[in-house]
Amino acid sequence: MQRHRRHVAGDHSLCRRCAAVRAEDAADVLAAAPVPADLDVPGELRAAAARLVGAHEREPANAIVARELRLTLEVLAKLEPVLSDPMDELRAIAAGVS
Repeated sequence: MQRHRRHVAGDHSLCRRCAAVRAEDAADVLAAAPVPADLDVPGELRAAAARLVGAHEREPANAIVARELRLTLEVLAKLEPVLSDPMDELRAIAAGVS
């Protein structure tokens, strides 16, 4: 009862498995993990996307894999510049001449 009362009051010092304790543990793990200075973020995202595509092809009904693939591709699309249409330059020239 004492643990429950403290938990409800926001004191998680006696908790062992509540979400607040798990979040603190995850934050500690992430804070302790060193990030390499030469990390190629777009390259790592492309590799993750390739693995997710393979997993999605093996198990197309898996909604979690599909969601992660979509989110990864969304981030990649924001990181990498959109290639312009080669005809855009010609259209601009044609618009300026006429």
